[in-house]
Amino acid sequence: MSKHRSKDLKHDEFKETIENIVIFYEHHKKTVLLVVGGVAVLLILFFTYKNDKQTKTVKSKEIYNIGVMLYNNGNFNQAREKFNTVVDNYLGTVFSDRSTFMLASISYKEGNLEEALNKFQAFVNEKYDEFFTPSAYQGIGQCYEQMGDMEGAIENYKIAVGKFQSNSLKSECMMSLARLYFAMQRMDEAENIYKDILEISEDPSMIEKSEKKLKSIQVQRELNE
Repeated sequence: MSKHRSKDLKHDEFKETIENIVIFYEHHKKTVLLVVGGVAVLLILFFTYKNDKQTKTVKSKEIYNIGVMLYNNGNFNQAREKFNTVVDNYLGTVFSDRSTFMLASISYKEGNLEEALNKFQAFVNEKYDEFFTPSAYQGIGQCYEQMGDMEGAIENYKIAVGKFQSNSLKSECMMSLARLYFAMQRMDEAENIYKDILEISEDPSMIEKSEKKLKSIQVQRELNE
């Protein structure tokens, strides 16, 4: 008998809860509808934004890749047009940032050092890119070197070396750094860099150059004794 009453009690409680929900809804119908409508709008906006972002990424990648192909073929004017299109129309995508890097590279190749420097610096101020950010710092170093600012070049080559994940790219940048040290007669620093290159590089030509430079440093020391 008690079990039956317990069951009836639970049923009545459930019924009462439903009735309370209905009463609440009737008294707050407008508020409930506004909340439900607001959530629906937010969901629609979220999925619209997500789909739009995916579409922009796909389209910007397509144009960017065409620009890279043109760049590699030496068609800099056409490549610049593609990269500018990505920068102007697909801001916020990774390919917009990478297009800025490529525009900087074109400016550097064409000898527009100030323009190249500004674009490389603009790139490193954006989101970090594992491959392009170290290369941008190397590009800044190259600009400074061509402009005669050796300390600025050394500073940025060092940053690039610290950020490169690839040993081949790292050792290439280290070679530029060592070359500057050698030209500035900072032999101890040059020697250390060339030795580090020998430890990480697998490029026969780079290894050969480093070994020759180390011998040259040793000869200069012997002459100065």
